Amino acid sequence: MRDLVKKPKVLFLIILVAISILAISFNGIEFGIDFKGGTLFQIQLDESVSADKMSTITAIISERLDAFGLKDTKVNSWGEDFVAAQIAETDSDRIEQLESLLRTQGKFEATIDGEILFEGKDILQVYSDAASGYGVVEKGENVFSWQLPFLLNQKAAENFSKKVFHKCSATSFDVEAGTSYDCEQTYFFIDKPKESILIIPSTTYAVDSDLLQKGNFLENIPEETSIEELLTNASLPYIVVNLDDNFSVLELESLNGFAEEKEKAIIHPSVSEGKKQVLLALGFELVEISQADSEIPWVWTVTGARQVIGLTPGITNLEPYVEDESKAKMFSKLLITGSGGTAEEAYSELKALQVLLETGSLPIGIKSISKETISPMLGEEFLGSTLLIGIVALLTVAAVIFIRYRVLELVIPIIITGASETLLILGFASLIHYNLDLAAVAGILAAVGTGVDHQVIITDELLRGEASVSGSLVNRVKKAFFIIFATSSTTIATMLPIILFSFGLGKLKGFAIITVIGVLIGILITRPAFSVMAEYVLKKKEIKE
Repeated sequence: MRDLVKKPKVLFLIILVAISILAISFNGIEFGIDFKGGTLFQIQLDESVSADKMSTITAIISERLDAFGLKDTKVNSWGEDFVAAQIAETDSDRIEQLESLLRTQGKFEATIDGEILFEGKDILQVYSDAASGYGVVEKGENVFSWQLPFLLNQKAAENFSKKVFHKCSATSFDVEAGTSYDCEQTYFFIDKPKESILIIPSTTYAVDSDLLQKGNFLENIPEETSIEELLTNASLPYIVVNLDDNFSVLELESLNGFAEEKEKAIIHPSVSEGKKQVLLALGFELVEISQADSEIPWVWTVTGARQVIGLTPGITNLEPYVEDESKAKMFSKLLITGSGGTAEEAYSELKALQVLLETGSLPIGIKSISKETISPMLGEEFLGSTLLIGIVALLTVAAVIFIRYRVLELVIPIIITGASETLLILGFASLIHYNLDLAAVAGILAAVGTGVDHQVIITDELLRGEASVSGSLVNRVKKAFFIIFATSSTTIATMLPIILFSFGLGKLKGFAIITVIGVLIGILITRPAFSVMAEYVLKKKEIKE
């Protein structure tokens, strides 16, 4: 036995099995959503889309989830207007954040005086290093500020610099402090409504006007923000109405004009039923949006406003002063800033915006999202059953081998090889932190089953004809491995398209990956070791006879 252990191929197997056991002991085995549970998002799109557009949508959603460091995410399309996203996450706060991210189409716009400065598609790069200004900084007690630096393309940088040129006015001058300026504001929107008109109750308009003047630091609304300026930058027509049941003649005239151009009417819940019926009769699709927080202006929410950021004298080419607009300095690297009540809130908001800008906008809006929790109970039961089935199958194969070859000593190498192969696959998965799902576990069974088949091939070749000459054993082993390499190559070639081009076959990807890993471990490690063990057993048997 000591001579067998000293064989290089067997010793190599023993060392790798020991490493695998250590990896599993320290890292553990990471199971996917099928075993430890998670959340399933069912996302309904605004309308049916083509296969190409659906592929783009699923890719963007996958990128958004991956950007948050989530593992074992599966995104698949259902028909022409549904997308299903599975994640191995059950924390309620995390789920709420992800739902908000998935619900967002992600169309980013920056405006001034109602004109677009740049859009999300104009952003070439989003910086995520502290040296560029990225990160969260504590500004005071319960006050945290975040910054997101980004780079505009040349055309957008020129447009931005042109439209903000000299948008600050000098208000006073002090010898020590220098010139004081009153600078205009830029407005940042995400998913600003299109083809819509706002129906704002007069009471809501008055309350929102006061809230905007008051400002909201945590919502990135500076003090003295004008509701008229916000609505101008949102480029949304609006009508302020009373709370009675009817529109005035002037309001009806305006609505008739808008009905020819706009499809939707965004309304506050306090708009009367009579007014709703009139809007429906005019052909508007009603979109009723509630006010989630009394401290956040309703118009701020419905317009998709995210930040109001004041310009600076430097960025408007006033310090240093540039008189001729044609000689204005171009600014391509800019910052978006925001704030939060805690470092976690600030970072969460920063990360969400970063993900949206990096992944780009969805080509179509989201109509609704429903979610459900996936129980791990069935997965745990399946895992236990799989383990039991694997042990029973291995013992059954060993019994069949014994009945066929009548050599009890051959049973032990087969059991050792099968168990070692399973440990090596699990150890490799543990080292790379690969999440095992149901398909991956099935892949382990398939790989081990393939291994048993190869062991039978090796044993058959070793037992064929006279085995008294050591050279003939070597030749037979070579012949066996020629067959094994050929069949393994076929298996790998079959699985590679699933791994590389898994169009609609996401659930099979784990099976294919683990099967390929198992086959490679087999032909490179366990099969050579088994051939040495089998040869040792058969030689020992010949000597006894």
